[in-house]
Amino acid sequence: MGYKCHVVALLLFVSGILASPLLKKDDDFTIRIVHTNDMHARFEETSKLSTACTPENSKAGKCYGGFARIATLVRQARAQGPTLFLNAGDTYQGTVWYNVYKWVAPAVFLNLLKPDAISLGNHEFDDGVEGLIPFLNNVTFPVVTSNLNLTLQPNLRNTKLENSTVLVVGDRKIGVIGYLTPETKILSTTEQVIFKDEVESIREEAEKLKGQGVDILIALGHSGYETDKKIAKEVEDIDLVIGGHTNTFLYKGTPPDSEVPEGYYPTAIIQKSGRKVYVVQAYAYTKYLGNFSVSFNASGEVTNIEGNPILVDSSVEQAEDVQAKIKEMRKPIDDLTTKEVGKTRVLLDGDSKNCRRKECNLGNLICDALIDYYASLYLAKDGWTDAAIAVQNSGSIRTSITRARENTVTRGDIIGVLPFGNVIQLISMTGEQILSMLEWSVYNLNNRTSTGNLFGAFLQYGGLQVEYDETRPQNSRVVSVQVQCANCSIPRYSELQRNATYKVLVNDFIAKGGDGFHMLEGLKATSLGVTTADVLEWYFKKHSPVHTGVEWRISYTCDKTDKCLKEMTVETQENQEIEENHENHRNHGTAYQVTDMMVLLPILLQLLII
Repeated sequence: MGYKCHVVALLLFVSGILASPLLKKDDDFTIRIVHTNDMHARFEETSKLSTACTPENSKAGKCYGGFARIATLVRQARAQGPTLFLNAGDTYQGTVWYNVYKWVAPAVFLNLLKPDAISLGNHEFDDGVEGLIPFLNNVTFPVVTSNLNLTLQPNLRNTKLENSTVLVVGDRKIGVIGYLTPETKILSTTEQVIFKDEVESIREEAEKLKGQGVDILIALGHSGYETDKKIAKEVEDIDLVIGGHTNTFLYKGTPPDSEVPEGYYPTAIIQKSGRKVYVVQAYAYTKYLGNFSVSFNASGEVTNIEGNPILVDSSVEQAEDVQAKIKEMRKPIDDLTTKEVGKTRVLLDGDSKNCRRKECNLGNLICDALIDYYASLYLAKDGWTDAAIAVQNSGSIRTSITRARENTVTRGDIIGVLPFGNVIQLISMTGEQILSMLEWSVYNLNNRTSTGNLFGAFLQYGGLQVEYDETRPQNSRVVSVQVQCANCSIPRYSELQRNATYKVLVNDFIAKGGDGFHMLEGLKATSLGVTTADVLEWYFKKHSPVHTGVEWRISYTCDKTDKCLKEMTVETQENQEIEENHENHRNHGTAYQVTDMMVLLPILLQLLII
């Protein structure tokens, strides 16, 4: 009996050693990795659909996510053993928090979470390089992105941005290599940053780290699930790929909530050599925390991996220090989101499924506001305006405005629709250039982005009536264009003249060639000095209650059958669902006024002392 007891004790002792993180390199090394991506300024808890959580739902325990809950889970994981916390980009943009605080809020709250490394996302460039540099200079963790050539952007070279970082856990070195989709050049404002191929850049950095004795390599980045799998397939030295950008939900087994898995977590990719490389993402908006344990042998090869994303629901406590920081910073948010600017009698449809494919009434409203605002400034006596055309890229329209709260529209609602702070420009264009612009609007009409979305280059407009034939080849889909007259006593429409010159109101993003509108680059532009959001607020104050409809400004060649008419009708059951889904949605955006920031500067400076 005594002999058996000693054997059992010995076995327990040995098993304890094997379970210990302090292993010799000859033994398998196990580490837990938790990860997030596409958090999109969801610093506070959210609704089931990742919109703003109402006080009623919060009290009822029906809310999800938020940085305070992520902090709790990350800290619990670290207390249990060797753990890395990694973030795959797009912490910027998505709620009024970002509108008010810009880079400061992501820096403040990520510093509280203490990630071991993060990559950049495309939205980190939304305020240009100057909006990214202070973030990089004020965070307390490595930021990695390997496929950027910064030769022409030296101010970014003098920041904490690196190709990779090496993390030491026990006696093992773990290399984390960053990457970012080259689509960022179109999706955001990257100035002189040059993007290189992700696969080649990661391969080059991996070879360098291998030469330095780093035998465990993780690719961490923001290019989408398909590119993540390509990296796993083609970069020989990579062990794990932790991605973002496509908000991909992966899960093994029965999912815990309404999200439908697009694949297994983790997704196993087999390379030509027979090696398996594993790909993960963690959906978006802080609703899930990616979570897996992985074991490596002495050569740095994966011997075991298992896990699943954790649903971050109300059962997870909110970390008190993070909640305290949220409370400290909340007043300017409340002031902005509760400021009433007008009313609407109708659902203002900004859903991407509509606005990126056909005319939508919110697009009409925005363009009408631009034309009306400019006409109010026009002092000449030879007509009602000299700029009777306005265009708005649908990718900049981010959500709808519903009729909830007794039809009230707030500044926060407008920011949710127009979060990018784009400034209005007046440009002169020939009819030929307008045709080129309209052709580009429908160039990718039947294609999808790497995130699976319709292209945001599709234009909404005022002062134009355009017919397209989507069955024609690209660059020949415009059938007819009617233009509203300027400098006329009675506004009316007539056929576009290719050689005539027209003044057009656009935002500065597409004026600089954003969303692929390169035909606008180099055209002389005069800034009106106000953002699209400012003008929309002005319009609501002047014209409330609004009741803008769909007016066949955009049409497609068809036989006018019931099927065709049904496809072109916005007020369908789909829009009823949109209104239901957005009834609590009041908390998105980034547009701001200079006066807003002047008031907030002292607050921002204090918040940097964490």
